[in-house]
Amino acid sequence: MTTAESRDESQPLKRGSSNSGPGGLHPAPEAGPYRWVVLGIVMMGTFMAILDSSIVNVALPHMMSAFGVNRDQIEWVSTAFMLASAVAMPLVGWLVGRMGHKRLYLLSLGLFTAGSAACALAWSLDAMIVARVIQALGGGAIQPVGMAIVSDLFAPHERGRALGIWGTGIMVGPAIGPTLGGYLTDMFNWRVIFSVNLPFGVLTLLFGLAYMKRDTLDARRRTPLDFWGFFFLSLALVAGLLGLSNGQDKGWTSSYVAICAALTAIGAILFIAVEATVEHPLLDLSLFCIPNFSASMALAIFRAVGLFGGVFLLPIFLENLVGYTTIQTGLWMMPGALAVGLMMPIAGRLADRYPPRWLVTTGVVATGLSLVFYGQLDPLSGPFLIIAPQILRGLGLGLMMAPLMTAALNAVPPTQVATVSSFLNVAQRVGGAFGIALLNTLVTQATHVHAVRMGAALPAMSTRFAHFAHQVQAGVSSGSDAATLAAESIYHRASVLGFENGFVFAGLILLAGLPLCFLLLPTVTRSKSR
Repeated sequence: MTTAESRDESQPLKRGSSNSGPGGLHPAPEAGPYRWVVLGIVMMGTFMAILDSSIVNVALPHMMSAFGVNRDQIEWVSTAFMLASAVAMPLVGWLVGRMGHKRLYLLSLGLFTAGSAACALAWSLDAMIVARVIQALGGGAIQPVGMAIVSDLFAPHERGRALGIWGTGIMVGPAIGPTLGGYLTDMFNWRVIFSVNLPFGVLTLLFGLAYMKRDTLDARRRTPLDFWGFFFLSLALVAGLLGLSNGQDKGWTSSYVAICAALTAIGAILFIAVEATVEHPLLDLSLFCIPNFSASMALAIFRAVGLFGGVFLLPIFLENLVGYTTIQTGLWMMPGALAVGLMMPIAGRLADRYPPRWLVTTGVVATGLSLVFYGQLDPLSGPFLIIAPQILRGLGLGLMMAPLMTAALNAVPPTQVATVSSFLNVAQRVGGAFGIALLNTLVTQATHVHAVRMGAALPAMSTRFAHFAHQVQAGVSSGSDAATLAAESIYHRASVLGFENGFVFAGLILLAGLPLCFLLLPTVTRSKSR
């Protein structure tokens, strides 16, 4: 098998770029079974971290009762994890240079496992929040350092296949997390969703310690921490994510959201200013001159809307408007999880053979259309309308993710791979939070508009309708008054229409990312001999 790497000559060389070689941070890729065993070790840790970010939400009501706290307080169990993991991700590039892949990955996995044990033993809300922060600091680093390890182990012409296999856990985890969490909570108790991580975490740690080889560190990569860049980026991420996650409850025009938006803008502007002037930046801004990196960063946000649009809206629709239980909803969503799980390795192999432009374009179109098709969904829809778009969406997400990751990582110097992987994950995290906030707001407002429009057809009891509609929306009316029944019926139908609008809007957002696909360029050519 012969391989020839080629990079677009228009792409600039960046600060700190170097070729891999003896004594460098990135030695020549391993051959034989070693890399596949390490890939399995990395996949296991990544799947655990991704799964835990979504498995907890269904158990929050049980925790609220156990700790004797209200809804606003218990939300910090999820919020603390989201913020801590987002802050940990940008440090991965710098930490890899200081510690190496193996030590950083195993340390992150150890922190995650220890945090899981602390969560299972938490005796109060404060203890749970501290434990979730510990868990998130490890879990937030696992995914980007895992991507960097896979890129380091496999040559450019094989990275697509490897990243496709590794990325299966990233795509399947959010889909099965709520169902698994609901099952474990109903069958046992909420502490089991954390303690189940312990045997798998310890086993993965032992395999990693025994099998993974230690990195040969390059002293030139032991750069000082860009403290102010990290500080301002963390400020922007924390303020932005807090604003997005609480905007619906606080009100998008509230002073809370305005302060979060101002801090986000200040942090982002000062981060860019710092990165443009320091000698060893956290993120080398010249990377954005590489088309594949800049396009992949932007498309990661669009992809997150497509991923979380389906994962967020569909379960709520099936549970709240159709009446399925959490377990039943999970079974209905399983075909989509299986589709993306099967497609990821196939898409990875295709990414090794064909330019990313057309693969990603196909993925964007398929995922966008799958969400648009859900615009026809209603509580009486048959299995075909529930399952078919999921399968199409799974195929599309696979074709988006594996080629995008491969294109971005193959286009940058080896010394920048860890940094690029961490910021790709940051972009997806921010895109997911933005997508959920945007779609949640759109569905709420669309539901209100449709309810008002249909309520206008009842002029004779418009005052009573408004009163009872408010009661029904607040969940406090259970009478059999004709106006109440009318309000319930109208609000239910308005909610269905609101969700339909949300699905279509999510699909249109994703399709709006199509022009970015044509910025992707081939980065690797190879002979057809194998």
